[in-house]
Amino acid sequence: MHTETLLLIQIYNVMKKIFTLISMALVAMSVNAQTESYQPYEGGALKSDYTAATADANGNLVVDIQATTNMKLTVVSSRNPESTKTPNLTNTNWDLWKDANFSYDAGPNDLQDGATFPTLRGSGTPAISFVGKQNYKDGVATGEYHPNYNDGVDGGPTGWSYYNPESPTIPFSGLYYKFTPSVNGTLKVGLWVNKGTRYTYVVSEASDNTVANVTYTAEGYVNGQNIEVEGANKKKYLSAEEMAAISPTPYLIGAGNQPSWIYIIFNVEAGKSYYCFNHSSQAGFWGYEFTPSGGTGISTVKAAAEDADAPVYNLAGQKVDKSFKGVVVKNGKKMIQK
Repeated sequence: MHTETLLLIQIYNVMKKIFTLISMALVAMSVNAQTESYQPYEGGALKSDYTAATADANGNLVVDIQATTNMKLTVVSSRNPESTKTPNLTNTNWDLWKDANFSYDAGPNDLQDGATFPTLRGSGTPAISFVGKQNYKDGVATGEYHPNYNDGVDGGPTGWSYYNPESPTIPFSGLYYKFTPSVNGTLKVGLWVNKGTRYTYVVSEASDNTVANVTYTAEGYVNGQNIEVEGANKKKYLSAEEMAAISPTPYLIGAGNQPSWIYIIFNVEAGKSYYCFNHSSQAGFWGYEFTPSGGTGISTVKAAAEDADAPVYNLAGQKVDKSFKGVVVKNGKKMIQK
């Protein structure tokens, strides 16, 4: 009988530990799976992070914020560096731009008649290098520069160099959006991309400055891609598969011939930063959703700490106190109590 009692006690303690671990795991899964969302506007106007931003000495507007619990957001808007010595800031600002009211079908976001996309827009063309040429007025150097487009005449490189996926490099100027997660997860970024050849890139940068292209999927709306609903044409929400079918050229969403209102979706890792931008134009930004999956967050569950005040039993299954000498069972484990 005593042996059976001891066995039951041991089973109870083991099961108690197991259920504790399960509870902790469920809590961890709940925390990791909670989706975070952010928009740069509120109540139809830009948030104060943007309206209060001031230009630095190089004419860049930089908003650097902890946008949500596990995501840091950096937005850079810089005037094309026509002036590399004396910054001209008059064309550097934030703008909240709204599309005209369009008719949309009820896609995942249930956008219907009269829906709009409030979109943050800045200025500057993302460039990886720039060569300036001195401006003169009445034969006197002004201290300002313009891009050197006369490559064949003056020699040297052309004024602008844009992103090339075959040789990944982080833009040094122009409009781009930088995301730095503190945990691994999936990031879903809302962008407006204008018509024309507007390549959309996502580039990662590791702590050792290694830069790499990031593969993403796109879904959302492309102008001209419609569906008939109750006799009326509405813009169709395209799935990732449908978007890929009309986007045969890598990085060119919707074949590039129409404006797009899209989500780009990709996996991110803690310890890296991710840059989103267009090749030679400005991409609008209307927010993101981030779903953590672990990483440096709650990714492992440690065994529950042993209870120092747990009851002690002898091998006969009888509860004993600290004065008992010999082999005992505590926290489900045999030990010698001296």
